[in-house]
Amino acid sequence: MKMRTRARYSLRFMVALGKLSVNGVPVGLGDISRQSGISRRYLDHLVVPLKNASLVHGRSGRSGGYILAKQTDEIMLRDIIEAAIGPVAITDCAVEPKLCIFSEFCNCKDLWMLINRRITGVLDEYTLADVLSDSWPARVREELRKMDSERSVVTH
Repeated sequence: MKMRTRARYSLRFMVALGKLSVNGVPVGLGDISRQSGISRRYLDHLVVPLKNASLVHGRSGRSGGYILAKQTDEIMLRDIIEAAIGPVAITDCAVEPKLCIFSEFCNCKDLWMLINRRITGVLDEYTLADVLSDSWPARVREELRKMDSERSVVTH
């Protein structure tokens, strides 16, 4: 499974906006484009669902731009991803088992649901503030290291 570009870029958009936002002063898409490395044209498409999800507010005019609609510690990563692509679902039946005609007989349905819940669990565990924190990369690397060592113990 691969996270869609729209979801990844929406997160990059929000990180760039979070970095550039100072004292509620709107940030233009040109500045966000330079900070995020995402084309201005693509940002035009990303901002609409983020506004619709009440994650950002836009201000028009010469000194217009975008601001975060909430504090960074109130914006869950799942909120950003789901604003961009809709509910996280590795399969349709992972979210709504009744959608699958094989659901009653499927030995994998519960596995898909477990994987989906773990993904959404991670996205619910972290906020935009976490990603913006200077300690974020080390924190994630440490968590990955722990997972690798636990896996190593299980496989040996």
